[in-house]
Order: sequence, then C-alpha cells, then structure tokens
Amino acid sequence: MTALIQALLVALPPAYLVLAILYGMAFAGPAQPRFASARRPLLWLTLLAHAGVFVLNANATGAAVVSGARILSAVALTVGLLFCLVTFRSPQPTVAAILLAVVFLLQLGASAFGPMGAETSVQAGNAVQTAHAITMLLATAALVLSGIYGLLHLVLYRQLKAQRFGPLVQRLPNLEQLARTTRLTALAGFVFLTLGVNVGIGLAHARNVEHFSYTDPTVLLYLGLWIHFGIIAFSRRIVGLTARRASFAAVGGLITLLIATAILTVPGASFHA
Repeated sequence: MTALIQALLVALPPAYLVLAILYGMAFAGPAQPRFASARRPLLWLTLLAHAGVFVLNANATGAAVVSGARILSAVALTVGLLFCLVTFRSPQPTVAAILLAVVFLLQLGASAFGPMGAETSVQAGNAVQTAHAITMLLATAALVLSGIYGLLHLVLYRQLKAQRFGPLVQRLPNLEQLARTTRLTALAGFVFLTLGVNVGIGLAHARNVEHFSYTDPTVLLYLGLWIHFGIIAFSRRIVGLTARRASFAAVGGLITLLIATAILTVPGASFHA
C-alpha cells in the first residue's frame, strides 16, 4: 500500500502539468488538436487517483490527512473538485488551464516535501474534527478559486483597456462572468470559513489545546480572511467597491491565504501541530 501511495504521489504532479497543457490548447480555439478533447476524462481520472491517496492513507493509518505537506495535497485536490462542480454546466477550459497550473504547483510542493508513503503517526479524529477539516478544505478551495477568478478579471480588464484583443480576450469568460464567479466563490468560502473556524475554536476550547490563543498567527489570519472575503462576497451591495476593486481584494486575499496555509504545513509554527 505504501508503494502505491508513493507511485501516485510521484505521478500526480506531471499528470496535472499535462492536463494544464491540454486545457491550455483551448486558447487556440478551433485550431487546437483533436487529442485535446481527451482532457476532461483525463482530469476526472487524475482527480480520482488523487483521492485514492487519501483513501489508501485512511485504510492504512485511520486518517486521510494528518498535517504538513499533505495538507497542500488535500487543498490541491479540493480546488480541482470544486472547480469541476462550479463549471459543471458551463465548462471553462481556458480558466481550467490556469487553475490546473496552480494545482500542479501545490501538488508538486506536497510531493516534493511531504512523506512519500502512508503517514503512520496518526490518531483517528472524531466526527467534529472531521467536519472541521472538511469545511476548512472547502473554504480554502473556494477562496483559491475566488482569488484566481479575481486575477483573471484584472488581466482581462487590462487587456481590454489596452485594446489588445488576443486569445485571452477571445477565450476567457467575459468581465461580468469573472466578477460574478469571484463573488460567488468568495461567498462559498465565507460560509465554509464561518463553519470551519467556529468548529475549530470550539474544538480547541473543548480539548484545552495547549498554546491555543486568539492571538495565534493562524487564528488571526483566518479571522481576517473571513472578514475580507465576506466583504468581497457582498461587494456588489457596497458603494464604491467596484468589481475591479473586489478583484484586487480577492488576489490579496489569495496571497494571504497561501501564507496561512504555509504556516499550517510548518511543524511547530501553529498550535495545530
């Protein structure tokens, strides 16, 4: 089982890179090669194989995710799954190319710096702890999507302002759709973060977790992100907070989110350890 987990962790980064390239061919429009049409079933196959890492780890040790770099892998998988859900009825292959490049980098870091087999020093969590982990993963994935869509909105806005009508303008969703998805994914992240943070704080108090404090960098960062993306989610109703400004905020939130996630992966840097 350890050998199978190791094989999957080695294969996942190049698989996501190949998928990013295949989806990137969508920028060529009708000129893209025929074999590019295989990208959707290959994406689902890769996501299924990725999920298999956590299923195998759970079977071997009693828990799917423990800590450290494996958290990055879980975030990468959840981002891919949530994107497929968001775009289920209206596929966005050009956006998928950019998003899969991000997933590739996340998984590359997880495979390069994480354990290459089952994590053996594991204590199985209860239902509340599992709910906390799932809601935080969903929140992180939603906020990553919001940041990426916000970045694409800024890029497309700049292209249109400069009157450059190249592949980006022709193949990416329009500004309105990008702005709407930025807000919707921010709203999803806000809701999941509300649940995840409160369940986590409740767990910390119930278990008298050592070194837990509201001034802990991780807690402060996630509370700040909760407020930040809540404002983005309802930016349409806030006077002066245009779609462009909300997109800037989403990109800034994404950078902060990556910092918060990185803190969780460093042993001893947070009470989570």
